Amino acid sequence: MNNRRRQRITDLTFDTWDFQTMLQPGKMMEIADETLKLDLVAIQEIRWQVNGEINKKIFTVIYSGPENRTVQYGTGLIVSIKIKERILEWGPVNDRFCRIRITGKFRNLTIISGYASTEDKREEEKVEFYSKLQIIYSRVPKYM
Repeated sequence: MNNRRRQRITDLTFDTWDFQTMLQPGKMMEIADETLKLDLVAIQEIRWQVNGEINKKIFTVIYSGPENRTVQYGTGLIVSIKIKERILEWGPVNDRFCRIRITGKFRNLTIISGYASTEDKREEEKVEFYSKLQIIYSRVPKYM
């Protein structure tokens, strides 16, 4: 990160989508075309393995997936150029969560993308998901 003063965001357009898979060839660009007017899109169930960042001319995809190829889960964020310049930090958490921290007008923002268990899953799995979410949330800086 450089030392220049980061410009503050005054408006932010964002959404969250469950794509069910981004393993199909061309799917990332198809999704990017649909999200061009948005600054940030939290995406779930992308099914990509491991963690990473893909930089394109007009957007960046930040993602978090399982270490082993399970073809399940995975979360990420599609970030516009406008937001990319304002990222303070981002981080994969696990195959169900990733987070990003960006500068805001009055406060910095932390956005957590999570892929929750469905209603038909075991109660223990749901409790585990929300417990992990609480831990991630509790680590978000409150005044920075």
